[in-house]
Amino acid sequence: MKFIKPILTAAVVAAFMLLVYYTWLKSPVLTHGFASYYTSARMLTDGSDMSQAYDTTYYFAKMQSYGFGNVKDLSNLPTGSFIMLPLCRFEPNTAKIIWNILGIIFLFTSILLLFRSFNIPLFSTPGLILILITLLFYPFYYNIAFGQAYAMLLLLASVSVYGFKKDNVSLITIPIALIIILKGYGFYPLAALLFMKKPKAFFLTVGLTAAIFLLTLPLFGLSAWQMYYAKFYSVVAYGEHSSNVAYQTMGSLLGHLFSYNSTVNTKAILSIPKIYVYYFTQLSGLVILFLLSKKFNRDNYLIFFVMSFALNVIFSPAAEDYHSLFYLPLIILSGSILFNDVNFRSPQIYVFALALLLLMLPLPFRLLQDSSFPLYILAYPRLYGALIMIFLAHGLIHGGKLPESS
Repeated sequence: MKFIKPILTAAVVAAFMLLVYYTWLKSPVLTHGFASYYTSARMLTDGSDMSQAYDTTYYFAKMQSYGFGNVKDLSNLPTGSFIMLPLCRFEPNTAKIIWNILGIIFLFTSILLLFRSFNIPLFSTPGLILILITLLFYPFYYNIAFGQAYAMLLLLASVSVYGFKKDNVSLITIPIALIIILKGYGFYPLAALLFMKKPKAFFLTVGLTAAIFLLTLPLFGLSAWQMYYAKFYSVVAYGEHSSNVAYQTMGSLLGHLFSYNSTVNTKAILSIPKIYVYYFTQLSGLVILFLLSKKFNRDNYLIFFVMSFALNVIFSPAAEDYHSLFYLPLIILSGSILFNDVNFRSPQIYVFALALLLLMLPLPFRLLQDSSFPLYILAYPRLYGALIMIFLAHGLIHGGKLPESS
């Protein structure tokens, strides 16, 4: 047993070197996700009409003029243009390299904050195992490859969790407001604050979000937001591609099962308009969050708050692999509880391992997009892993216990 820590330490170092090597390989490669952030930020600094970001012909031409060649992608939220604002004056290749280096810093800062939140000693055996899991978490590699923003969003979520642990309203509310403004996530943690009867944190978050929106509205104009909804959000949420298995969400699965679409899915069980599936999913998610809140009390609200970030992904209209970084706080919390008193006879360890593998491995589920029922049900491993992790965390408040002082 005395060799476990040295072996784990060596494994962590090897995993870190693998991550650095992968980052070195992928950072100079310009990809569509990064191109979208960069182009929107550059348009904003250039004083362009931001509503034109949702005219694909115009937007693709801008991407090409900024040096992205034939790389193409749709624009995100108008306020998402702030994400790359500090880096958009660099050339795209340089900006992506800097951005991915920052992503690794964001990841390690998130680990430190989450370990402090859950009272996990950094160099303990459980701590080393959880660091190793995080460094081998494939969705983070996906984030690096595409220059996505979810390492930064994970950091904001981790700050909010840490603020919740410390009962610091500012640290809870500011990150959630920024997550909402920058990427449209954060509504489930916001609702969780209301369900946990934390009105001060809830209303401060709402007020801060509204203030940022109104203060930045002159930069974009209302037309940019209207175009965003018409040209991006509605397409992703209930458009023809909303049931693509790249989106590992409840809405995508239900759309695949119950909504007919001639270009994406011709094998649905029923033919229900996708917009109905969308509204049903959104309502169901909030109802489940509310009902789940009744299962927790003040002693274990921390688990519920962490779970709300995971539920935000599960019931999001669209969530690709890099969105799965929002599951890391729940993985680390659940792992810290289980590893605090390891019992290999307990089925919880094996349930955790199953959920973790479904969430972290580079599984080829996209190949099942056009498969027949019931085979395409197997195309949602990230979703199933997240659901299992939610049920496990819920069970741990009965069969397990939080680390001391949580």
